[in-house]
Amino acid sequence: FEATILDNDSDRVDLLRKMGFTVFYGDATRLDILKSAGADSAKILIAAIDSPETNLDLAERTKKAFPNMKVMVRARNNIDAYNLLDIGIEDVYRESIDTSVRFGVDVLIKLGVRKYTATRAGQLFIKYDEASFRQLAQHRHDQEAYLVNIREQIALQEQLLENDRKASPNIHDFAWDMDAEIKNTPDVKNIPG
Repeated sequence: FEATILDNDSDRVDLLRKMGFTVFYGDATRLDILKSAGADSAKILIAAIDSPETNLDLAERTKKAFPNMKVMVRARNNIDAYNLLDIGIEDVYRESIDTSVRFGVDVLIKLGVRKYTATRAGQLFIKYDEASFRQLAQHRHDQEAYLVNIREQIALQEQLLENDRKASPNIHDFAWDMDAEIKNTPDVKNIPG
């Protein structure tokens, strides 16, 4: 696959070119510049601009100008993501969800949950959260219904994760992660080197 990058930061353009990427200096929010960069034949536009308003505007205008192009957008938070869903953008990536889940997985591991189980719980959480996010989007303009649905979704996620934990009772079984097993075995801890 070949990618073309547009950026209006000249230092980043220089750096990316040195790394071997096809990069053009320019404002990606301008449709004429997108056309010059090959948007007419592009399959996907990835919008990851820091400003949520600019991302939303770019996504909306790109969708209209290039109807055959898939538009994938980074959203800062749920509100920005809901706004993108409202204009028909299906491929929305909330920027903090993956970091938050990785953080949670690492906390579970440090609490003694085996790596496989913690990672699996994180993956399940992302799956449930994505479904919940899309379901909650339907109620976001009615605050009372939205809050009721949030509470229901939280309870459902907790129940699903608890059911998964009960189905995997050996959360401290380190059989596949020998480094962790050795680290947690008292007799082995004191063996040099």
